[in-house]
Amino acid sequence: MKQFSQFVVMLVLFLFSGLSFSKGISIDAPYVREVPPGQMNSASFLTLKNATDKEIALIKATSDVAKHVELHEHVHGNGMMKMRQVAKIIIPAHGETVLKPGGYHVMLIGLTRKIKAGDMIELELEFDNGDKHPVKAEVKKILQGMMKQAAKHAVADDIKVNKHVNPMPNLMRVYENMGDKLHLTAEQKVKLDASIKEHKSKMVALTQRVMKIEKEIKDAFLNEASIGKIDQLANNLMQERLAIIKEETLYKEKAKQILDKKQFAKMATLYRENFMAKSKMNKEQAEIAMKAHTNPMPNLMLVVEKMADKLNLSKQQANDLKMWRDERAPVIAKQYQSIMKQEADILERALNNAPEEMLAPLADGIMQVRMKIIRGKIFCRENMKRILDDKQYATVKALYKANYQ
Repeated sequence: MKQFSQFVVMLVLFLFSGLSFSKGISIDAPYVREVPPGQMNSASFLTLKNATDKEIALIKATSDVAKHVELHEHVHGNGMMKMRQVAKIIIPAHGETVLKPGGYHVMLIGLTRKIKAGDMIELELEFDNGDKHPVKAEVKKILQGMMKQAAKHAVADDIKVNKHVNPMPNLMRVYENMGDKLHLTAEQKVKLDASIKEHKSKMVALTQRVMKIEKEIKDAFLNEASIGKIDQLANNLMQERLAIIKEETLYKEKAKQILDKKQFAKMATLYRENFMAKSKMNKEQAEIAMKAHTNPMPNLMLVVEKMADKLNLSKQQANDLKMWRDERAPVIAKQYQSIMKQEADILERALNNAPEEMLAPLADGIMQVRMKIIRGKIFCRENMKRILDDKQYATVKALYKANYQ
């Protein structure tokens, strides 16, 4: 009887083992990077092993610890290390892929709670063979060498997000990084610390809302939401972006009250000298960055330009799409450039201590152009649907999601 019971237990374990690894993916050593208080983003690292004869790809990750979870990689370009989102991470047949600092990783964007060493974070990984794996990852401090690289990545990512949502000068960076050059009194430091703490918490919340709404707009656009629905989301987005400019203006005014005129002028000078470096991107990279910054909508025309061979277009369709692209391209290019020029203007005026009543009309002007871009992209979607048949349009969306989202 005892032997029979042992046999049953072994059989059950064998069957469940088969269910767990039937699709060949195993996960080793998962952990999440510990980040300092106030840091919005973190990352998870692990090793993925594939025991099958075919390559398998990690295509999605989710976690309740972050607003958004994305697959990222680091790449070298023009002598710099850059981070970019990827659609999938390949695990070769009978091989493994290591997600590590400086390489592939799962990016946790907009943390929903504080995380510290020892905490256990739950994630779910989804693979292109249909497999889903729940993962429990411990929050850890990264070894010194890796920590520097990971911290640089996190800071760079926060700066990138901040610049995307906020055209105003981030003067707190001067105080946090070069406060000794301002010759502050102890009382001034206490007041600035309190002001920064209040300001930062508001900016984090506003930034997260902007990123969330932009994702909602993209999803609504691709899911064929009505023009009215997208327009309402766009209006919400503009209100949040205006709130960011207003918050930065209020923080500037508080800093003026705490600092004397000489100290505030020094803060503005240090910002210009240290945080307004010219971009090292080439023309093509700068254009891509400008489009990503100014336009939260999916660019379906990119599929037509890059992957037209997969759409089986008729000659008439190809001509109609080209005529539409040639007509719209100069218009939207001017809108992109207008936003960049107006944002440079509002930043410079803020550094020159312009009052709120002077900055507000500039902010409104920026939002009006941003709304025009969104509405223009909706018009483009409707026109593309008119030119293409249902199957071709569905292919365009599928190719966009697979290659450019």
